[in-house]
This record gives sequence, structure tokens and C-alpha cells, in this order.
Amino acid sequence: MTTHPTSADGPRTPTRSGTVGEDVLRVHELTGADDPRPKCGAGKGEPVDEWLRAVNCPDCR
Repeated sequence: MTTHPTSADGPRTPTRSGTVGEDVLRVHELTGADDPRPKCGAGKGEPVDEWLRAVNCPDCR
């Protein structure tokens, strides 16, 4: 059974997400304020594009 967050759980912090390089299908959780990078370490040196999409990278979850 899946539980869904309610207002009683408190406010949720939005997760920053984005893609790396030309791979626009895998969405990573981004960390860092000035230079956001994937939590899993993917795409070292490649450009990151921030998106409002659900994270689907299994290593970032």
C-alpha cells in the first residue's frame, strides 16, 4: 500500500532535478546551490539543465 504525504506531515522541500548533457531521458536529483550537479555523480564536466520533472535515476533516489 502506498502512503501519500498529507499537510500533517509538514511542508515538503522541493527536489531540484535536471538532465546532464544530451541524455534528456534520465532525470537526476541535483545538489549544490551555485553549480548544481547530479547526486549520483553522473556527467562530470557536462552541462546540467534544470527541469521541473520527477527524478527517475535509480542512483539518485
